[in-house]
Amino acid sequence: MPEHPERRKTDILFKDNYMEGLADRTIDELKAMRDECAEAENEISFERRLCQARLDILSAELDHREGRAGDVISRLPEILAQEGGGNSTLPKRAPDMSAPEGADKPRRRVEEIVGEQTLARLADLDVEEIRTIIDKLAEHERNLSRDRRHLHEMLDQIQAEMVGRYTRGEANPDAILG
Repeated sequence: MPEHPERRKTDILFKDNYMEGLADRTIDELKAMRDECAEAENEISFERRLCQARLDILSAELDHREGRAGDVISRLPEILAQEGGGNSTLPKRAPDMSAPEGADKPRRRVEEIVGEQTLARLADLDVEEIRTIIDKLAEHERNLSRDRRHLHEMLDQIQAEMVGRYTRGEANPDAILG
């Protein structure tokens, strides 16, 4: 049995000492850290998209029950194509819409809150059950957003250290291309 059970990447990356001593790390170590953080950010973003899609489906079911919209199944392509919340501001960084490594693995917390079986029997759930699920899912999405912001801050610090070295001539920018 492994000494450390499989943990989320963020459990390792968010340790207090992970970002210590950036100035003392080699450029290759900084690149590896940047890649680790970017991979973790992609995983969190993927899980957030899963939450948001489920939130949209559950909200659409409530709208249907209140007579404001048609049934969820017939509207599913429209529901999932919406840009959640209508926020028209551009993101600070280009989102990575690729599926992360291990995308085929169920996201435990999302599945605990609302798995495929729950979605399959959505019409059988009462309104209070749906609202409770929405609340739990929204809380999880907020936690993921918080972690994602923290990863962005870490990425910014790593990137700033790398750029500083290139601009001060401490690292060879040609190495990036080769």
